[in-house]
Amino acid sequence: MMAVATVAFCVGGLLVGGSGIFFLLNLGDLRALRTMRRVAVVPAANPGGGRVAFEGRTEYGPAGRQFAPVSGQDSAWFHVRLIREPTRQFATGDGPDYDVLLDFSSPDGFALADHSGRAPVDPAILGYPFFTEPRVHVETTVVHRKSAPRTLPPVVLREIVDDVRKNERLTLTETRVPRGVAVYALGRMSGGKLTKSRTGVTVFSTDSRERVIAARQADISLGIRLTLGSAVTGLVLAGAGVGYLTMLA
Repeated sequence: MMAVATVAFCVGGLLVGGSGIFFLLNLGDLRALRTMRRVAVVPAANPGGGRVAFEGRTEYGPAGRQFAPVSGQDSAWFHVRLIREPTRQFATGDGPDYDVLLDFSSPDGFALADHSGRAPVDPAILGYPFFTEPRVHVETTVVHRKSAPRTLPPVVLREIVDDVRKNERLTLTETRVPRGVAVYALGRMSGGKLTKSRTGVTVFSTDSRERVIAARQADISLGIRLTLGSAVTGLVLAGAGVGYLTMLA
């Protein structure tokens, strides 16, 4: 029974510690929710500066219509990256284990449009690493090996394909923003473009503002239940373990 009591005490301590982690995660969601409620949607044609929110549709940028070279789809913007794995360079411990053979984007970014006009968008906003909502961009990936060849678009030169060795593979990734997709965006205006927030939440989602806020509220409610459940269960187990061990002392 001493072993059982010790295990109960340890598990209880872990659950109490886990409740602290859930609490910290919930704090981030609470701050994000407060920001979403505080920052009202503004017209695209007159956004002002600093933190802003838009609801509109994706549109062509200054360069006009773009045709994504991998999917062949009409797009507002695209980015293409081709890597070869493993690297043929001398690999260091902190270096990438691949070679970048192609890495380019369509020019001038894209825009968000509403009834008032357009707001230019910095494509870097798509790289925000903590999106929890449905994303606007679409990814297409093609993997080519000598043992499993794939037909690659003309943007990949034939010399690159023929140069692939038996132990190598080519991974071609296209990221594109379709035109006409409804978007709720929350970020900041910098240099006349919408881009990622310096601190705090960034949103660029196909969900409406109301749906994004409702989803965050649901996440917070779940986080509160997990925090309380972990804390109470942990305290009960730890208390029972300590009580039994004290009796044996």
